[in-house]
Amino acid sequence: MKRFLVLLAVAALVMPSAAVAQTVTLKLATIVGNDNPFTTSAYKFKEVAEAKSGGRIKVEVYPAGQLAKNEIVQLEGMQLGTIDVGAISLPSIGGKFDPKMLATDVPFLYTGREHVWKVMDGPIGKEMMNRFEPLGAKPFCYGGGWGFRGVLSNKRAIASPDDLKGQTIRVPPIPTLVEVFKAFGANPVPMIWGEVYLAVKQGTVDGLELPVTTAVSDKFHEITKYYSRTLHSYPAAVWVMAKPKYDALPADLKKVVDDTMTAACAQHRQDEVRAEADGLVQMKAKGMQVNEVKDLRPFQERAQPVWKFIETKVGKELFDRVVAEAKAAAK
Repeated sequence: MKRFLVLLAVAALVMPSAAVAQTVTLKLATIVGNDNPFTTSAYKFKEVAEAKSGGRIKVEVYPAGQLAKNEIVQLEGMQLGTIDVGAISLPSIGGKFDPKMLATDVPFLYTGREHVWKVMDGPIGKEMMNRFEPLGAKPFCYGGGWGFRGVLSNKRAIASPDDLKGQTIRVPPIPTLVEVFKAFGANPVPMIWGEVYLAVKQGTVDGLELPVTTAVSDKFHEITKYYSRTLHSYPAAVWVMAKPKYDALPADLKKVVDDTMTAACAQHRQDEVRAEADGLVQMKAKGMQVNEVKDLRPFQERAQPVWKFIETKVGKELFDRVVAEAKAAAK
């Protein structure tokens, strides 16, 4: 009997230790290639989470659309439990789940990426970020986003909106970008990401609009002739985790995830700046004509009706706050 009680006491001591030693596996998905800042910062997340947890968190990174072909599928994967972590842009979710997330995707509102980050780190950005919660994803912070977008074309360089007239341009299924390219005079074709490369290569579309980082990481600079820096949009991206997965973590591992998200967001911003500069060099090395648009005013003027479109979609009060905060942050 005495020996039995001793064994019970030993088991009581050992079992909690075994529970503590259990590992948690997190599946982190990106929709873009290994060289893209979304993916390089994903590997930073893996490095920091595994180190800070002493190996109790294991992170599996699935880049280039292995688990999700687009950002909508990323969020749906978190809702279904097949994806645990990712960075997802506001307008993509605004186009599918919550129109108010379109509020910050205002064409030509921002003067530079630091301006975007300042707004996103402020009250309106936090409000937008928290809209992920009801969709089943816990938000943490803004990374670098996709960067300012430009136009890739196999027809001609774009110096004015008239150069887009008659061109069939792939856009994401995001209402604001569809309206922007209508206003520019193009024929915008919404298309999910997984279909785009083949459509461009086969000439189904004349071109597409992308930031430099994605154009290069996903090899579009190898199949298009011109890149024009229209800088019409900068979609901010939030690092999120499937809420049930996060809620199930013990307190100490939640702290590890919190700290790791901060590190991943900082890395994402750093990598985006570097990757854009490197990407422009790679475009030119491949023989692409990179066009710095000298006068953006005609594009800005054509895009003005899109401001009204966004106001209608998200409500005047929210839209006015976005514009006011952006103007205040620019001072």
